[in-house]
Amino acid sequence: MPSSSRVCHSYSQTATCRFGSKCRFAHDEGSEVTNGRSETQTQTPLDDFFATHPTFDYDSSASASSEFYRMCDQFCWDREDKEREKAHGDFKNALVRQFNEIYGTDVNDLTSWHNLCQIVRISPIPDSLKLCREAVKATHVNIVDLVDTNVTKEPVTRFVSEAKLSEYTKATGKFFPRDNAYAGGLLRYLLRRIMNPEQGRVSRSGQKTQTRGRRRRH
Repeated sequence: MPSSSRVCHSYSQTATCRFGSKCRFAHDEGSEVTNGRSETQTQTPLDDFFATHPTFDYDSSASASSEFYRMCDQFCWDREDKEREKAHGDFKNALVRQFNEIYGTDVNDLTSWHNLCQIVRISPIPDSLKLCREAVKATHVNIVDLVDTNVTKEPVTRFVSEAKLSEYTKATGKFFPRDNAYAGGLLRYLLRRIMNPEQGRVSRSGQKTQTRGRRRRH
């Protein structure tokens, strides 16, 4: 039986929960889920973005970043292409807005932090805001993965170090936009304080070395 009256975020979005009957949050059986999305769920910001490119066959169950890069390949856009530049800006806006819809925007909302703890598999989930922040701060995860897990149902990968997270981010191209106008307080906190490794080169041995210049965007 759940120990909290709050609804399980994972179950409400996908009708699945890795904790099953042991989950401390309530599993709402009232809504049906089709193709990984509740029938009551509205069009998402990423859905809206890809809908502006109707000739692209968007797979809403795949990683948003991988779908964007696939669309770039289909339209033969290179990095200097003005159309790609505009599309990339719109995509980043949609990605930020999608994060806000999933996790909220209030940095002081305990429910939002509980959702984050659940998604990154922190157990037991702390009861206080301070302890939630400390627990999440100790993890290394990619923020794009936090958005993707809502539709892919793939668990968010936790990395053992910032260097490993940076390697993964560079290899997958899953860079999360910084200083976006749509970013809420919670997302800004995460980008500034928790899940954004400092810029540095990663050597072949996996050790990070400091470099000068702009911080890498995650």
